[in-house]
Amino acid sequence: MHLMRDPFPDADGRPQMSGETLIIGIGNDFRCDDGVGLAVAAAIADRRIAGVRVMTDIGDPASILDAWTGVPLVIAVDAAMGDGATPGRIRRWTPQECTEPTAVSSHTFGLAQAYSLGRALGRLPRQLVVFTVDVADVRPDVGLTSTVAAAVPLLVKAVLAELH
Repeated sequence: MHLMRDPFPDADGRPQMSGETLIIGIGNDFRCDDGVGLAVAAAIADRRIAGVRVMTDIGDPASILDAWTGVPLVIAVDAAMGDGATPGRIRRWTPQECTEPTAVSSHTFGLAQAYSLGRALGRLPRQLVVFTVDVADVRPDVGLTSTVAAAVPLLVKAVLAELH
């Protein structure tokens, strides 16, 4: 895990949570469209929104649980794939709306599983909103396909709308 931007460092320069909102971009820049969550996180971090902390992750459940435990609002963005996927299609879900997301993460251990583990351990955010985008290509390479790249501005807009 690496933090892209944390406007609330402590005296030692280490990140600390502001108690407000955490954006998590999940993915891998070296697996084509799997980097979409990272692209959205970078675009949000560039806006330097007060009270919003942005981090990126490769889908490691321990770092996700550490980062989101007790946070009032967490918005996660990840790539999704599976039967019936339409590259570029954006989906929004919350744990309260469904027991499982409508799309399967491109990672072996996805957000639904991290949420289930967090619930079992008592390590959840107060509210979780997840955006996924259906992807076309997760082979080893760099760069998003044009269809998924076109979804990035729409995802940024959707994340910003959740903040308000």
